[in-house]
Amino acid sequence: MKHKKDNSAKQRSRVRFQQSIVSLCCLVCVVFAVGWMIHSAGSKREFFTHAQSSSKVQNDSSSAPDVSSSQAGNDSSQAAPDSSSTPDVTSSSQKELPPFPEGVRPYSEARDTEDELADTLFIGDSRTVGLFNNCDKPKATFYCSIGLNIQTAFESPAIRLDNGQMGTVADALAQGHQFGRVYIGFGTNEMGWPYYDSFIQLYGKLVDTIRKYSPNAKIYCESILPVTASRELQGDAINNTNVKALNEMIQKFAAEKGCEYLTCDKAVMGDDGKLPEEASTDGIHLSIEYCKYWLNYIIDET
Repeated sequence: MKHKKDNSAKQRSRVRFQQSIVSLCCLVCVVFAVGWMIHSAGSKREFFTHAQSSSKVQNDSSSAPDVSSSQAGNDSSQAAPDSSSTPDVTSSSQKELPPFPEGVRPYSEARDTEDELADTLFIGDSRTVGLFNNCDKPKATFYCSIGLNIQTAFESPAIRLDNGQMGTVADALAQGHQFGRVYIGFGTNEMGWPYYDSFIQLYGKLVDTIRKYSPNAKIYCESILPVTASRELQGDAINNTNVKALNEMIQKFAAEKGCEYLTCDKAVMGDDGKLPEEASTDGIHLSIEYCKYWLNYIIDET
């Protein structure tokens, strides 16, 4: 009888010990979860799904997902002066950067490791969306959406505003956040337009809108990135001949408008001036690796 009591006591002791272990594990999990939530709250950043088309650039922005812009940390309460007072910013200051190491592909790594793009706004279409998805600079702000073009930037509510509602790029700019640098990446979706003069006119309207609400910003007009040779074989308007023609117009526009023309294409193009086949699955949108080349070029050269 005594032996049975001893066994029963040992079993109860073993059960209590197991319960204590389980309780301790639960407590550790709870502490870890609370700590992680506190840590995440300080660096929360909204992301969205970037659905790329494998056949053509999506021109219907009504089907584009919502894009939430990162918030600029600058004071937006200042009155915006007239754009006519904006100083000429055609020339950029030269950075003192180390040369690329021997045998290393240019822009595979950013040489300017100090630039966090905290004062930076990117405006553009699905290619800029790809840059957003692969950008490791959470302080940068993006007003971009799949299918967006220079016209729908004023018409389509594709950008999530500070109040949680959706608005146009123009609405987002009107919120008054102040930026030191603004990069404009449009032109791919507009290559099928019958008149490129309309593209340039709307480009000017966008630049004027930026200057109205962020008068001290330096504006960069990005060159349109090339497409692959296989994408050209599809025979539509999206080809490197049109890329070159529009880039020449953007470069001329930038010089006349007091903006900086940024030859981003040199960061990703091959020796033949086209986008390498390994750089894109659909011939247009860049892979993660090539998005980093593009971003590193922007960081190093501006």
